Amino acid sequence: MSLAWFKDKQNILAVIITLLLLGLHFVVISAPDEMMFDEHHYVTEANSILAGEGLEHPEHPSLSKLFIALGITIFGDNAFGWRIFSILFGVAAIMLFYLICKSLTTRRYLPLFATFIFAFDNFNFVQSGIAMLDVFSVTFMLASFLLYLRTRYVSSGIALALSAVAKVPGAFGGAAILLHWFFTRRSPKRDTLKFLTSAPLAFLALMPIVDYIATGQLLYPWDRVYYMATTHAGLTFASTTAGNVSHPWDWIISPVPMAYWYHPWYLGFTTWTLWGLIIPSMGYAIYEAIKRNSMCIFALAWFASTYIVWIPIELITDRVMFNFYFYPTIGAVCLPLALGIYRIAGASSKIDGKKRRWLLRGLVILWIISHIGVFVFMSPLLTS
Repeated sequence: MSLAWFKDKQNILAVIITLLLLGLHFVVISAPDEMMFDEHHYVTEANSILAGEGLEHPEHPSLSKLFIALGITIFGDNAFGWRIFSILFGVAAIMLFYLICKSLTTRRYLPLFATFIFAFDNFNFVQSGIAMLDVFSVTFMLASFLLYLRTRYVSSGIALALSAVAKVPGAFGGAAILLHWFFTRRSPKRDTLKFLTSAPLAFLALMPIVDYIATGQLLYPWDRVYYMATTHAGLTFASTTAGNVSHPWDWIISPVPMAYWYHPWYLGFTTWTLWGLIIPSMGYAIYEAIKRNSMCIFALAWFASTYIVWIPIELITDRVMFNFYFYPTIGAVCLPLALGIYRIAGASSKIDGKKRRWLLRGLVILWIISHIGVFVFMSPLLTS
């Protein structure tokens, strides 16, 4: 990234959005100043790692827990220390998403608008501000997407491996890359083979290194994967009494927000202005993909690989699911949604009649204002 990059007004605005979200995170980083939701698992485990007592929850990989432990080491065993690296990764994800959009379209300000939608999503904000595993996995997955789009296939494979070492479903991002490659034929097969070999090899190399740092023991990656797979397979709807489980189709049809905390409230749910347009947006993505729109092809590949995949998994295994599993898919929805609103805004200038033209523009402006307003209302910012 050269100095010339900062001469582009769009790039500067993207940086401003990223810094604004960083500032908003710092407003609520210590509210509450005690562990909430799954922080009870992962902060406790991070402290166990620091005490030399190893992993309390080996059913998940260790990389994300090491970042939480690093925050505690630097900033102390407090809310700031628990959440600081989640926040840093979360705001990095915003910039990565912006760069992904720029790699997928040359339309002026469309990447910035998609990034605006992505950044001001409640689910994105909440998951980026809590000491859980998901934000680390999603950020590495976005890095893998960007590197792939820039034809850096080996580096993309390594980033995807890091996503899976942060949380195993990060590996689903590999399917998005392969689907996009298949439908766009954007490179020779030998380049795709670089990705297909580098990702699993990097995973097999990184998993024992990360586990050794966390436990002081050399653990075989295939044993760890087998243990994680068999442990998660036993978590079925028939065997659980938890009240916050849900089915994948519920996440977009009839979702129930998960309350991570009540004052200030942390709601595990995407912003209503985004959720209400998930199905129309993906329908529009199909229409644009048929016309060979690369952004929408990538959005559909991303959506299928990180969301649709959960439906057959549940139907076959009866495994319990939680609505924050939809968090890695939010970016996929933002792409066609931004394109659709962008097209509507552009079409308004071609409509005859001043009143009708401004009516269409007014609807777009109203949605933008509503997106920000609903984000503030749903996020911990208002109630803190």
